[in-house]
Amino acid sequence: MRFLMTVLVALLPLAASAAEMPRFDVEAHCEQVASISGDSSNMLYNSCIDMEQTAYNGLKGQWSSLPINIQNHCRDVASVTGPGSYSLLESCVDMEVSAGNNRSEFSFD
Repeated sequence: MRFLMTVLVALLPLAASAAEMPRFDVEAHCEQVASISGDSSNMLYNSCIDMEQTAYNGLKGQWSSLPINIQNHCRDVASVTGPGSYSLLESCVDMEVSAGNNRSEFSFD
């Protein structure tokens, strides 16, 4: 019993940090997007910032209520290209929540 309590106490900070909204470097992400063709585009940068802000605003109210496995998976997906993207994070969350609500079943018919 004491061992189990020790393990649970040790894991508590991990559970708490998973509930916090990730802090991505949006400016660095948008610089990558704006420079995709080699030259930097202010129009692409500004559009990217607007898109990221909209996605962040949409996620921040629901983030702490999402299952930890979705938070962790989608955080990894959203940061696979480097600095992280709230647009990718939001898309991942939407797809994971939708898939969870419509779980497929296999049939031998």
